[in-house]
Amino acid sequence: MKIRTTILLIPTLLILFFLVVAAKQSHPSSTMTHRLAIEIGLEKPWTLNAAREGQTLRAFVRLPSDQQGLAYSAIKLMPKMTGDKVEVTVSALAGDLSAVKSCKDWATLKETPIGSYTLTEGQEVTVPHLSNLGQNFKNGVLTFKAVAFVMPPDIEPIEGDPGSTPCGCGRCDRLYCCPNRGACLGCGTCGDVCCGN
Repeated sequence: MKIRTTILLIPTLLILFFLVVAAKQSHPSSTMTHRLAIEIGLEKPWTLNAAREGQTLRAFVRLPSDQQGLAYSAIKLMPKMTGDKVEVTVSALAGDLSAVKSCKDWATLKETPIGSYTLTEGQEVTVPHLSNLGQNFKNGVLTFKAVAFVMPPDIEPIEGDPGSTPCGCGRCDRLYCCPNRGACLGCGTCGDVCCGN
């Protein structure tokens, strides 16, 4: 009798094990399905998706050349997911922007770290170190807010991860900008989006 019970129990346990594994795969963790983005406070709304682990997505906002007293020529923002929050690293760049066309060109500019900010969805930050940035910025200061992830309408998400894109995307007003890995892409009047290797 004990042998029959053991023989029946082993297949039952194996079936239960496979059911649990299948259920976990069909319901990915919240960090995979609920990605965030940041909305940068510009004249036109600019939303940039937060990069997932192993990805790098950077946004560059050019400052007006006629703005007096500015020590910098562009602002760099790097949003990435950390758990269920978005961490945004902000830097100021100095140098000649007239020849900047690629990721390598952006890397040649002098970079000054400004700060790193961790936000939950709905939180907003004003960067106090950067002011008088020009008319493209609301009230001349850099602000950004953590918002829900933005999926471009013509990009298919990876199966099992509805918050996925090939690298990440920006949206300037109604224009979506999704650069390929290792490339930069102008995003309307908002700025440039670059996808790291």
